[in-house]
Formats: sequence, C-alpha cells, structure tokens
Amino acid sequence: MAAVGLTGLPLSAFAGKGSNKMTIREIIEILIRDISGAPFERTVDQLRSGSMDKVATGIVTTMFPTLEVVEKTAKIGANLIVAHETLYYNHQDETDWLEEDEVFQYKKALIEKHQIAIWRFHDYWHRRKPDGIAEGNLKKLGWEKFYNPESPRLLILPQPQPLREILSHIKERFEIPQLRLVGDLDQSCQSIYLAFGAIDSRMIIAAMQEYQPDLILSGETREWETVERVRDGRLMGKNTALMILGHELSEAPGMEFAAEWIQEKIPGIPVNYIASGNPFQFF
Repeated sequence: MAAVGLTGLPLSAFAGKGSNKMTIREIIEILIRDISGAPFERTVDQLRSGSMDKVATGIVTTMFPTLEVVEKTAKIGANLIVAHETLYYNHQDETDWLEEDEVFQYKKALIEKHQIAIWRFHDYWHRRKPDGIAEGNLKKLGWEKFYNPESPRLLILPQPQPLREILSHIKERFEIPQLRLVGDLDQSCQSIYLAFGAIDSRMIIAAMQEYQPDLILSGETREWETVERVRDGRLMGKNTALMILGHELSEAPGMEFAAEWIQEKIPGIPVNYIASGNPFQFF
C-alpha cells in the first residue's frame, strides 16, 4: 500500500467501494480475534475519538494520527484511523492536563468536525505473533527470511557484512536521510538485536549481556542509558554498535504492513496507509 499524498486519492478511492457495512466495534473485534489473550483487561488500545457504533466508510492506518493525517483521511472519505501511537502526546492519552492547550483544542475540534474515529493499535499489534511491527519492518528490509520465532528480537544474517553496508541498506529501504550511530562503519556485523520503537534500556542492556549482538537497531533510547552503556562497552573492547533510526521511522513500515493485513481480514471495506512522516529535518 502506498502512502497517500496531499493531493491523495480521489474520494471514489474510498467512499462507496466497500461491500460490507460494519461498525467500528465489529472491525475491532475482527482485528483482535486471533491475538493471544485478547481482549486485554488493561491496554492503551482504546477508541480515542468517535463512536463504536459508527459504520465505517474506510480505514486508514498510520503511525501518529497527526493533523495532516486526519485531514487526508477525511479528504478520501474514510472515517476510521487505526494509529499505532498516541493521539494526545502521552502514552495513556490522558487529556485533563491539556484542556487549556490551544493545539489540543484545535486537534480535538478538527477530529469532531470530520467525525473521525481513532482507535489505537499498539499493544495488540505488538502481541501478535510475529509482532506486527517487526514483520512489517523485516519485509521492508527484505530480511523476513532471517526471522527466528524462537528468538524473535535477534536476527542473524547469513554472512557477516561491514556495518557501513548495513547502514546504507537500511537508509535506502526505509528512506531515511540520516541516522545516528555509535560504532565503527568498518566493523563486521552479523547479529542484530531489534529494538524498534522505544524499548526500556534495562531490557536492551540485558539483551547485550545475553546475546552480545554486533548491532542494536533502535528506534529511540535515552541517551544517558543505552547510548552510554554501548559507548563504555566499546571503549573496553566490546563489539556491539548502536544504530538509532528515530521512533516514527523505526515502526512506520509495520503500520504500512498493517493496512495489508487489515484489508485481508476485512475485504469489504477499503483500507489504506497514510504516512505520518518523519517529524525531523536534518541540516
């Protein structure tokens, strides 16, 4: 599924193309049906706007439900956004502290104006086997054949490669203009620990102790924790390097894949992926 640009698809690309009339509640029930332990007693995967009883005209997947994504969704006639990350700038989407914030007020009003329902698809998508974000990322990288369900976060490439070749491959496949590296571009790399998104530093450091990977492929991490552990390790002769992609870019392919996955489960309603995009500029 290609991302929809500002000019986007015509309205007919979404509206009127589905053959099934389904409520948002029915769609969510289908999406979580085969995920172990669902429905979860506690989860951030809640409907953050709209009504469960609303009939869906089209579904959009995205990483962050930004103002731009909301506008694009409305423009193409869809009324359900399935977003991986938070709507209102904190993990639990608590809004009491934002009531006087003008950006919160504007965004809330815009969503209500377009009558867009937004459902977060975070915990369930990560709990899927294999993890939906990881599968989408590995497909994008062409590395899905190296996935090992017995050790889902550790990827072993068939042959060692210079780190600079892996860096170039990731930048090209993920369309990343720049990334950050703690390591040596000429070092050999074969084992990669996958830490997409934001993974607790204690978990990553424990994995370094257990697996001693050549590379940690990270979305984001606190700089005074994992980064410093990697740097100190390298100063004493350890080989593990750290590559930081950025949170959005490290999980977006997983939400692009989610559009394909949802379309297979719900063929009667049009589904597309709209990229929220990299928030950063590089100078």
